[in-house]
Amino acid sequence: MPELPEVETTVRCMRSEFLGYKISSAKFYRKNLRDPMPVKQIQAHGVGSTIVDIERRGKYILMHTAKNSFVIHLGMTGNILSRGDKKPAQKHTHFVFELKNPKTKKTKCLHYVDARRFGRLDLLPRENWQEHRYFASMGPEPLEIRSLGKHLYAASTSKKTTIKSFVMDQRTVVGVGNIYACEALFLTGIHPLAAANSINAKTYSLLAKNIKKVLKKAIEQGGTSFRDFKNLEGKASGYFAIKLNVYNRKDEPCKKCDTPIENETIAGRSSFYCPSCQVKN
Repeated sequence: MPELPEVETTVRCMRSEFLGYKISSAKFYRKNLRDPMPVKQIQAHGVGSTIVDIERRGKYILMHTAKNSFVIHLGMTGNILSRGDKKPAQKHTHFVFELKNPKTKKTKCLHYVDARRFGRLDLLPRENWQEHRYFASMGPEPLEIRSLGKHLYAASTSKKTTIKSFVMDQRTVVGVGNIYACEALFLTGIHPLAAANSINAKTYSLLAKNIKKVLKKAIEQGGTSFRDFKNLEGKASGYFAIKLNVYNRKDEPCKKCDTPIENETIAGRSSFYCPSCQVKN
């Protein structure tokens, strides 16, 4: 599943590719993804408008026009591609926006491709998109909040859940997905099964620094790619995988102490850790 660094990488590419372009047409090849797509609403209020800003909130992509905001979620296997032709070239293409630059008259086409169809497309009023159910209960952005350690410690005092589940909860902080939670916990020396309320303020401060560290490094590398994540050209993208310490390295030697990496399922997700570097209290 694309996580914060992969979505941030996509947003940055979309800004350079589509900003200032006018949506001249929208073609849909199905009516729904995870939820029904507002096809009639987009045809009536989205087509003809100009993309004035593109940003990320959590794992959502927001493509703003003057009055409305397109909300796109990549789900588990979604990709946004930029092509010169509006005719789908890939299987599982579900919608295509034809875009035209008012100044240069150049045409580009935004293709959304999603094999498992767990993504989302919606259109919200721009003035109050933050109040929508997608965003209303979201925690702070980890790379934007200065006192992330204090925030995590304060939020953890009544939480008996595992620290792994706690930092991955989007109500706690957004965008810390499975890969990056595993990596940040390893760097901090915290066992993923440790109770969130058992960790002191000093350790949370270090964890916050490591969360930011792994996210920033992953963004610099274009995210992490194992199979599904593609760039706007449709090519495999993301080089952070070669720097992973524990994720997806079960039975391989720890890069710090040579102990074999172990894996446990926590809240339905594979959790990789070093039993020597991350001792469970």
